[in-house]
Amino acid sequence: MKRQNPSIFNDIVGPTMVGPSSSHTCGPSRIGYLAQQLLPGKLKKATIAFAKDGAYTQMYKGQRSDMGYVNGLLGRRPEDPRLRRAFKEAEEAGVEIQFVIEDFAPVVPNISHLTLENTEGRKVVVFSDSTGGGTVKLLEIDGFEVAIVGDCYELIIRTDSAEKENEEIKNKVCAMFPSNEGVSVSTVNGQGMINIKQKCKYEETVLETIRSIEHVTEVMEVEPVLVVPSNRTAELPFVSAEEMLKAAQTEGKELWELAIDYEMSRAGWTYDQVWEYMEYVVETMEHSSKEALKGDIDMAGIIEPTSGKVEQYIKTDPKALDMGVLNTAVPWGTATMEYSSAMGVVLCAPTGGSAGVFPGAILGVANHLGLTKEEKIRAMFVTSIIGIVMSKDCNYSAELYGCQVEPGAASGMAAGGLVYLMGGSALQSCMAASCAVQNILGTICDPLAGLVQVPCINRNAIAIANAVVSANMIMGGFDPLIPLDQTAETLFRVGRQLPSELRCTCNGGLCTTPCGQKLAREQEERDNRR
Repeated sequence: MKRQNPSIFNDIVGPTMVGPSSSHTCGPSRIGYLAQQLLPGKLKKATIAFAKDGAYTQMYKGQRSDMGYVNGLLGRRPEDPRLRRAFKEAEEAGVEIQFVIEDFAPVVPNISHLTLENTEGRKVVVFSDSTGGGTVKLLEIDGFEVAIVGDCYELIIRTDSAEKENEEIKNKVCAMFPSNEGVSVSTVNGQGMINIKQKCKYEETVLETIRSIEHVTEVMEVEPVLVVPSNRTAELPFVSAEEMLKAAQTEGKELWELAIDYEMSRAGWTYDQVWEYMEYVVETMEHSSKEALKGDIDMAGIIEPTSGKVEQYIKTDPKALDMGVLNTAVPWGTATMEYSSAMGVVLCAPTGGSAGVFPGAILGVANHLGLTKEEKIRAMFVTSIIGIVMSKDCNYSAELYGCQVEPGAASGMAAGGLVYLMGGSALQSCMAASCAVQNILGTICDPLAGLVQVPCINRNAIAIANAVVSANMIMGGFDPLIPLDQTAETLFRVGRQLPSELRCTCNGGLCTTPCGQKLAREQEERDNRR
């Protein structure tokens, strides 16, 4: 099933999560949350298997993937602060959890196999993929192919019939839900699984009718986990930067207004709903930065929090180089990353690995300039819509494209938002984004010891500086020449050309230095003690 067009609140400033990683903490939590709904009764045991050569193997402990899976399997969402106590909570609930590394093909970098068993001995096996930025997909259920991403109420119908009968059952059920968001049928060895998707819950009376159909053996409903629901019939105002700029010119609107138009169409929300959710985004980002700047957090890794110390130094020590707005922006951005690393609640923007760029570059600068909350919200809309037109049909995921699509791409989005704050035009915002992305093409992902700390935190800082520099250059008259659409296409194309060792596997870059390997061994000892 073709991927839907992205949503601002699903894919650019979202999801809300307990840190540190969108792919490896939030994604697993969402996978667990969806998977546990497929097993009736009380969960007794869960085994989560990772591919030996996949992306999880060397970092699932450091990036708290294990805690994420357990949190979701307990029926909790990724923003639930109880994620930090997931193991204890599972023990108290009488659920046995095991993580294993197995030798199966990593057909996607973040593949996992979940085998769940309830107290009555029934099992379900789920193949899943954490697809980047907190998005996920269930690929198989007990050998039946599915494509469940968590944006619908999913109706799962099991049958004891062959392909022909399954098609007949599908047609009969689809007639009950003519406005469904998608349907699939999978038949294996004389049994079938039919999956119907819709935006709202299914009425129990209708489910009972489906259960009475011949050859239907089980009917169950899976609730969504995404904020913005599926909307496959949405008539979007634009999908590319070129189309967006044309709309800005013909309609006489600013980019923040076009962003609201886009999300109203994509989400099916009202103007007030879209505005109020972005207000929540801004408030959450500011809270994360301010909390971490206090310095009293435990990052449980290879470094200690320093954002507050850096802020104090650059603002008070006469030897510090004056960086202007960066005096505020850099500490704000690194503080968010430190808060995420300490398993605080943060916003992916567009990923956990780039969570500090927007708070630093947009909110830090806005606070430095004394701007209002309304101005911050508008700038965040501009930043977000730049991310929408850049993404095309790709996810922002370092496992697929390297760090260039995490803090790197975020710096491009932030550059566009900064140009708005500076009074620039829609075209200048897109030019600034193109300029910033050009500066980071080819940036690898090599998280030391499998953590989202070094070089992730300092790369967020440099991404903030890149956004500021690019915005100033464009406003000063520099022309990056390549249109944003073409620069964005290049971004993902270059990412695909990077070897897997340089795409968040801990098998290359700084991770393979003697110091990097020593830090990894020390972190493994700490993780094994928790």
